[in-house]
Amino acid sequence: MKDIEITFIIKALNEERNIAACIESCIGEAKSYASEIILVDSLSTDKTIEIAKQYPVKIVQFENQADVGCGAAPQLGYQHASGEYLYLLDGDMELCEGFLVEAMKYLRENSQVAGVAGKLVDTQYMSDEDRRRAAVYGEMSLIKNEKHLGGGGFYRKKAIDSVGYFSHSALLAREEFELGVRLLSQNWLLKRLPVNSVMHTGHREGNLQRICRLWRNGRLFANGALLKSALGKPWFSLCVKHLWYLFMPLILNALILAGLATVNYFTLISVSGSILIFIASWFAIFIMFSVRKKNMKSAANTLLTWHVGFITLLLSLFMRVGKPNLTIQGKVF
Repeated sequence: MKDIEITFIIKALNEERNIAACIESCIGEAKSYASEIILVDSLSTDKTIEIAKQYPVKIVQFENQADVGCGAAPQLGYQHASGEYLYLLDGDMELCEGFLVEAMKYLRENSQVAGVAGKLVDTQYMSDEDRRRAAVYGEMSLIKNEKHLGGGGFYRKKAIDSVGYFSHSALLAREEFELGVRLLSQNWLLKRLPVNSVMHTGHREGNLQRICRLWRNGRLFANGALLKSALGKPWFSLCVKHLWYLFMPLILNALILAGLATVNYFTLISVSGSILIFIASWFAIFIMFSVRKKNMKSAANTLLTWHVGFITLLLSLFMRVGKPNLTIQGKVF
């Protein structure tokens, strides 16, 4: 039997609307390679597994609800992977025609590169994050160095093996970034090619709905878990730089309070006066962001995202973070 060249690891939770297209795109793009498809199911309650069984895929489902997570799913798939290369996808993605050939060629010609990705193409733009991502990819025309391969990464398994594990099993988000900085710390490179790689359906939601969803599913709390797990590691500073915006409410409030203290030193101001100045300062910041972004809603979303992120960061610092590379129990269909 020919050795497996590519293992597709597809993460899925209740993806009955998208999973067939995702699997079919992998099958279509892998025709020239010896490949396997592993669907990692996070205990779906819809027809995801029923649909997936119609295709030549290996289905691995979590045994325990407590183990389910965005970081645990890739790691569970990795435990069952045999390929020389690994392609990580979400169940609401479809491979774009021709990208796999480009990605494979690039990795084979550049032995120091651990992984490559391309331009993610969203099929709908509902939130500021969707529009920001589209703008970044729309302006991209050259091969780019990356710190992580969010949006579907194609990795050299040898590189993953060299850093111990594929995905931090205790993280509910930021798992691709955590993998990226571990690879960089071992002198591997990550690249993004200026070609379309995946079509992404995503969530049909606005800014506030997005924040509420990420709060409910715990993904906002992954920031503190990422920093705690990176503490004392070579990639800690990269994590702090990546999450710079979470510290902005602390920095801005400190500057405003320092200004108030200075004013009070020279002129005694009442408590109500101090409160009014504090509110006026934040209103001025809001106006400044509105002018910069040319949109008051986007400015409000940015400030709200910063503050919610800072609050969840503080709360998550008190939460226990599990070990990153524990063996995850799963049943194979």
